[in-house]
Amino acid sequence: MINFRFFLLTAFIVVFQNQVFAVEFNSSLSERIKQASNTKSSVELFQLLSFDSSKAVRVAVASNRRAPKAVHMKLARDKSADVRMGLALNIDAPVQAKLILARDKNLDVRLRLAKCGYMDPLILKILAQDKSYAVRQLVAVNYNSTPEILSMLINDSDSEVRQGVLNHPDITPAVLKLAAFEE
Repeated sequence: MINFRFFLLTAFIVVFQNQVFAVEFNSSLSERIKQASNTKSSVELFQLLSFDSSKAVRVAVASNRRAPKAVHMKLARDKSADVRMGLALNIDAPVQAKLILARDKNLDVRLRLAKCGYMDPLILKILAQDKSYAVRQLVAVNYNSTPEILSMLINDSDSEVRQGVLNHPDITPAVLKLAAFEE
C-alpha cells in the first residue's frame, strides 16, 4: 500500500511538472501573463503559473486577487523581489503571506507593504518596529494605523515619523499625551 501511494505521488509530480512545461512551451509570454492576470483562471493554472520561469508571469499571479492562498504563500518566498512587491500590494493576499513580507530583507518590499491602503493592523504593528525610518514614516501616515501603533511611533527617533503621527486623522488625546515635545 505504501509503495502504491509513493507511485501515485511520483506520478502526480511528473504530470504536474509536465503541465508546467506544457504551459510554458505552448503559450507565449503575453498569453501566460494574461492567464495569470485573469481572475477566473483555475486553481490548478494559478499553481502552475506560480512556477513559471518568467518573473512577469509570477508578478501577475502574485497581484491577482483571486489566486489561491497557497499560491500567495509560496510567492511570499519567491526569489524575485518584484514578485514579492506585487504580492505586497495585493489587498486580498492572506495575512500570513504579508507577515512573511513584513520581515522581508528587501526594503522595497517592506515599503510597498507599509504603503498599502488596506493593511491589517497586525502587519502595521510589525512594520512600526522596522529598522528603516522610511517604512516607519509610511506606517505613521497609513489610515489603518491604530492608536496603539501611533503610540509606538509618537516618540520615534525620526522627526518625520513623529510628524506623520501628529498629522494622522485618528490620533487620540491619549497618544498626544505620550508625546515628548521638544522645548
